[in-house]
Amino acid sequence: MFEDQSFSIPVDQIECRLSGDFHLHAAVEEIRKSNWEVLRTNRPSAFDGVLLRMASHQLEGGRLTLSTSRTSFSAYMATRHPEFYVENTKAARADPLGLTAIVLTADDHVIVTKRSLTADQNPGGLYFVGGYAWPGASDGLVDLFNEAAREIEEEIAVVDIARFASFAIGLAYDPVFCHPELFLLMPSKSTAANILTAAEHAPDRNEASQLLAYPITDILDENGPLVSMPKTWSFIKARHFLHQHLI
Repeated sequence: MFEDQSFSIPVDQIECRLSGDFHLHAAVEEIRKSNWEVLRTNRPSAFDGVLLRMASHQLEGGRLTLSTSRTSFSAYMATRHPEFYVENTKAARADPLGLTAIVLTADDHVIVTKRSLTADQNPGGLYFVGGYAWPGASDGLVDLFNEAAREIEEEIAVVDIARFASFAIGLAYDPVFCHPELFLLMPSKSTAANILTAAEHAPDRNEASQLLAYPITDILDENGPLVSMPKTWSFIKARHFLHQHLI
């Protein structure tokens, strides 16, 4: 784990370098196999996708550098519980890199999603848009803007994110589901109303039970109209980093 870091870094000043594959400690690998077999029995459609593992990060001279490797969803499932290091003192977590995208509309609203009540993580909580970064088939640089833009297109069908105006605004470690999360502010050229209408046809529209849009001032106001709604850890962190970015 690491301390939260707030910053304002243009996405083209992020260097994410992929090298090799991450391997679990032998004892944990056996747990992974057993757990995944049980999961596949209960959910035959479960897919053990390849994820991007963040091994280290460095912030220097207005540039964010990430060193990464390949891991898997099943490895993450086996290592994501908070007591993992208590039970496995010599092992390392899978630590897939999560991406939270704050989509800012042309009319200064922010797209908010409400997670399904059947979601594996944070059911019913307010969220933005995001998922886990994917590694490339070969080693080298990974464009994290493209990874976040992919998630946005899949979840809300937005394809007009302005790269030149997009910023990484913070990096934090989720203490409940145990993985690093990069937070990005990503402006769209579309209005909130147009996004909400078009999002009904998004490929992964069922990722959220509801799509909402709020003025950015309401998002930043901790005592505003969202005060009584349950919120995910990433929503709370994103709001904090957004406030730090804008002051």
